[in-house]
Amino acid sequence: MYGWTGKLLRVNLTTKACTVESSEKYFKYIGGKGMANRIMYDEVPAGTDPVAVENKIVFAIGPNTGSNAPCSGRTDIATLSCFTENNAIVDAHMGGDTAVMMKGCGFDAVIIEGASETPCYIYVTDNAAEVRDASHIWGKGNRETTALITKETTAGVNVVSIGPAGENLVNLSCVITGIAHCGGAGLGKIFGSKKCKAIAFYGTQGMQVADPKKVMELNDYVMKDLIGSNNNHVIPTVMQSWSEYSNKSSRWTGHPGLTWGAAEGGPIDTGESAPGQPTLVGYRCQKAYKDHGAVAEQYTVKMTGCATCPIRCYGSVYIPQMEKTWGVVGAHANTCLGNRGSSIGTTFIKNVKDVETEGDGALMLSIYAAIKSDDLGLWDNYGELAATLGYVMADDHKILKQILTEEEYNALPWDRANNGDVNALDDFYAALINPNHNMYKLTQGAYYVAKTFPELMGDAYLNSKALGLWGVMGGKKHHSSETAAQVGLLTNVLYNRDGMCHTIVNITGSGLPYEIQRNIIEDIFGEGALDKPSNYTKMNESKAKFAKFGVMRQVLHDSFTLCNWVWPMTFSPRKERGYRGDLSVEAQYMAAITGEDWTEESLDHAVERDIQLHRAMTIMAYKTTDMRNTHDVVAEWVYNDEKAYTEGNTYLSRADWQDALTMFYNQFGWNENGAPTRATLEKFDLKDVADDLEALGLLG
Repeated sequence: MYGWTGKLLRVNLTTKACTVESSEKYFKYIGGKGMANRIMYDEVPAGTDPVAVENKIVFAIGPNTGSNAPCSGRTDIATLSCFTENNAIVDAHMGGDTAVMMKGCGFDAVIIEGASETPCYIYVTDNAAEVRDASHIWGKGNRETTALITKETTAGVNVVSIGPAGENLVNLSCVITGIAHCGGAGLGKIFGSKKCKAIAFYGTQGMQVADPKKVMELNDYVMKDLIGSNNNHVIPTVMQSWSEYSNKSSRWTGHPGLTWGAAEGGPIDTGESAPGQPTLVGYRCQKAYKDHGAVAEQYTVKMTGCATCPIRCYGSVYIPQMEKTWGVVGAHANTCLGNRGSSIGTTFIKNVKDVETEGDGALMLSIYAAIKSDDLGLWDNYGELAATLGYVMADDHKILKQILTEEEYNALPWDRANNGDVNALDDFYAALINPNHNMYKLTQGAYYVAKTFPELMGDAYLNSKALGLWGVMGGKKHHSSETAAQVGLLTNVLYNRDGMCHTIVNITGSGLPYEIQRNIIEDIFGEGALDKPSNYTKMNESKAKFAKFGVMRQVLHDSFTLCNWVWPMTFSPRKERGYRGDLSVEAQYMAAITGEDWTEESLDHAVERDIQLHRAMTIMAYKTTDMRNTHDVVAEWVYNDEKAYTEGNTYLSRADWQDALTMFYNQFGWNENGAPTRATLEKFDLKDVADDLEALGLLG
């Protein structure tokens, strides 16, 4: 069997039984997200309480996982949401080594069901698994948990664990692998509710591909002609001898004179990494420098990242003075919001002082907060937790003082925090994850925070630009209307959490001049598909096609699997290609790996099946076909009818947004309120889903 292993593992935590079953009936869902969602549909009824024993956790990977295709080491994990409205289906998307090690164990999916009475962890090996006692690990952080499970099992094992936040059933808690790779979506709470501390994978099996030569040719083509840097930004920040353009906002930050200042053996210059030089691709992304500024250069040890990824977007830093100053070993690797722990740290800690170098105090605060968050397994929900804390602490803590008791408020180390004592963060984190402290209520996720405090927070909070939800059901915006106008916002509205969709921002943030971007995008999707930044036009059919593409590729990548932070290859860094990428590459990989006759069209059909299923599951959770006026309602900060479509603004108008939804729904064959019809579902071999919806009175 090529690509897929043909097997799934079922682990029942109640009985401790581990059984192996066939996964072949799920192949038409590709893998990953599609496979995990179908398993959840088949086995977990809509309306199930997320922490009930009947809820399940599904790890799933795809045929591309382990193929060594660039950036193919992603894992999809599906369960029911504990932090957004109606507890609908959600997926976490995690990097690290988990996906490749899980494929090495011989499984396309792992289903965790039931619940243990006492703490346990799951140890998965080649074609087998066992449930082990974790009483001695319960209560420990993710770093110590990883070390202990590694010692008890096998060197090189991949550990996916929860910290005390998950054990304490914090809604905004996550699983962590490789110390800092995060699987969000409230997974920590679901693991904690099942008394499951971790799942560990150690596999030694290889995978089979139908045409190894073709896979290697595709790898060579992607690495030499198509791939850029993080988010597939194809233009460097600094002009280089080979480049025609530069753009300071690009994530292609490596350049001559910028070093890994703390590299073993002395600084390493990142230099030039011109297109056509695949062995130098790993020097392009200097994420610690990008996130923290120039001060991070002297502390950067190297760049690291996920299995099979040449981009290396995780900035590994070592700051020795942190242990002496604050009692924490200052070694950490992370990226994006996880790298900027300062979002929570600076909410509490003010006036932090530099220790040895200008700016190192702010850097160390950020790293300290990131280490603490990851070790506790406290999830930021794409910045929502920090935004919520900032909201309640505005105006001299006006709202926070009404949420906490006087005793609770006064017991927190405000004086130390205001004088730059970073260790004071420990007390704030302890309060946030303590179920007996009112600070804990702020970690429920925005939707439930608003329900808990309707008068203090309520609609004003849910609709505030500072909070930045795309919609009041609780989903955080993920490159929304500020990214390609209606297109960016539309790529958020299908989800039951933040959209986690980078397809469009990879394009708008590529670094290329707007005119080049527009010409390439209009050639694919039609005239008017891509607006000039902050100079938007009204909705049109080309934008609807572009938005559908954004969602389709994100779901493809989470199913196949690939990293949507880098793929698709819409653009290329090569001037001689006219900076045009190649959107056929995923289908070429699928055919070469599986040996089946996959085309762009047939792959799109399979991906859309996954989207149709996901929409049906959301409708079942909401118990209504009116998605337009329930689920797909966006926050008020998006709108300004007077300033919309004027230069310098990113606002949308209410009437035009309704037109955008209509055009988007039409792209998927949904009715006027965004519900799939029987004809549409049957087109994608989902007759059973149509029958189920009809029986519930929920068919579009």
